[in-house]
Amino acid sequence: MLRRPEGSLTQIPLSRCGEPTFWALKNGSYALAILAALSVTYFAENFIRSAATALAPILIRDLGLSYGAMGLLSTALLLFYSLMQVPSGALSGSLGPRRTILGFTALTLAGVAVFYIGSSYLQLFAAQLLIGLGCSVFYLNAVILVSAWLPQARRATGIGVLSAVFNLGNFAAYLGFPLAVERTGGWRWLVLAVGGLLALGWALNYIVLRDDSGGAGRPAPMGFRAGFRRLLSDPRVYPFAVGYTLRNAVFVFANWLPQYLMDAKGLTYLEAGQVASMGTLAGIPGCILVAALSDRLHSRKRPLLLFSVLTLVLLTAVVLTPPGTPIAVLYTLIFLFSASNSYWVLYFSMVPETLPRETASLGLGLVNMGGTVSIGLVTPIYGALVDATGGYGASNALLIGAAAAVPLIYHRFMGESYGRAPDE
Repeated sequence: MLRRPEGSLTQIPLSRCGEPTFWALKNGSYALAILAALSVTYFAENFIRSAATALAPILIRDLGLSYGAMGLLSTALLLFYSLMQVPSGALSGSLGPRRTILGFTALTLAGVAVFYIGSSYLQLFAAQLLIGLGCSVFYLNAVILVSAWLPQARRATGIGVLSAVFNLGNFAAYLGFPLAVERTGGWRWLVLAVGGLLALGWALNYIVLRDDSGGAGRPAPMGFRAGFRRLLSDPRVYPFAVGYTLRNAVFVFANWLPQYLMDAKGLTYLEAGQVASMGTLAGIPGCILVAALSDRLHSRKRPLLLFSVLTLVLLTAVVLTPPGTPIAVLYTLIFLFSASNSYWVLYFSMVPETLPRETASLGLGLVNMGGTVSIGLVTPIYGALVDATGGYGASNALLIGAAAAVPLIYHRFMGESYGRAPDE
């Protein structure tokens, strides 16, 4: 992984870091410029990634889809997204984060164009595949760039801020699409607008992002196969991979939340979209506060345990609320559930703090792959169980079981990573 050179930017010889004079900014301004440019792209990506889920009731009605088919459409983008996670770690070392981000964002733009014109299930499915491939490498490479310019005492907070944009994009989609349909009768113009914002993000990344041309702090050259074999032989990676896989199974509840609230709690489409958007909104302060608390406590494991237990309790509370529950209660429970579930940001600080430099980016890819595969598999299973049973009992029991296993894994198999220098 890239490492932040020691000293302030104004002390770094430009021949060493490869930045033109324009980027020799004071007081960490370059790190903020990187974070801002990446955030524009990440917002647009997550908006469009959430489009199919946010539009689920409309697409089910207009295309005559079963819940199982809708689940497959929602998670089609995770097919390539999942497969690319480990290669994305390798690409960060070979091409560099900048070129990797720019190249794959262009694919995302192509997917947005297909989604905009798509009028059939197959066309939208193809758009989802393209969007998934294009978005697949962004977060990991963005984390590498942000981490390169932040000291350990602020690293989790910086990653938390970037991760909060994930929830901001989801929030805008869950709220924006129902409002667009309600106010204008259509949603395609909103997809086009987000495509324009994504193009702006690409341009900002082209201007702002720079890789360390001197290679300072990069992993020692190692072939993909050799690095992956070394990673798989390291037992420290498995608790992260299994825990994140189960945690993301719980996240599937958010994917089905609008339809669940309509069917099980009796809300309208607009009301369900508003409550679901409250959940995604909660992730914005949630990601930042969880990460900042970790930095302040000088601990990763304690907040991980605390918030994983809270997630289990709050998910159970949401499921047990009866039909006709006041919408204010649902707002509150969903907000707290989503805020507590933001502990996922700690993984992306813990893995590089735990694994050797040579395998850390591959480890991040492996962990993220497990999480995305989990969402891709469990989302249609959740919908298929609803089709088979006529209700949400079995589907929600599956997620509660996964949520209960997560803190047990953390407590038994994970160690504290804060302040540790990974073995070289």
